[in-house]
Amino acid sequence: METLVEHGFRFLVYAMTGMVLETVFAVDGIERAMGTALRRRVPKKYLEGFVSLYMIPLHGLGMLYAFEWGRALTAEWGWPLRYLWWSVMLTFAEVAWGFFLDKVVGFYSWDYYADSKYRIFKRGYSMWTLVPLWGLAGLVLERWSDLLVHLSPFVSAYILGR
Repeated sequence: METLVEHGFRFLVYAMTGMVLETVFAVDGIERAMGTALRRRVPKKYLEGFVSLYMIPLHGLGMLYAFEWGRALTAEWGWPLRYLWWSVMLTFAEVAWGFFLDKVVGFYSWDYYADSKYRIFKRGYSMWTLVPLWGLAGLVLERWSDLLVHLSPFVSAYILGR
């Protein structure tokens, strides 16, 4: 039961973290990475962000099982090698999830990437300008993941009343 609570805690925090970061990045960062303006529903001055609930499995399960595994695998590597690892792996995860959603659901929520000259693949499952940002995100998320893994037993003990 403890492991279930620990995994559930990390899943929820990872999912919420991913959703918040995506929303914040969507306000302005995505246009910079795309190299073109987005078609917006409301004026930019309102700082509207956007995210899809289809991203919850990627953020929650992807971080819980794939990222934590990758973190354990690369823990002894120097930061330049880990930066390259995360650049490639997180880009791959975005491309794979976009392809999966496109084939299963019929769309993926960041299909506006296809408007960018920096798109990866014709459908724009990711962008070349995001690759270095994914490496940076991976290095930052290592610390966040380490903290959540450390806190999980305490959260589990609290929830289970131990």
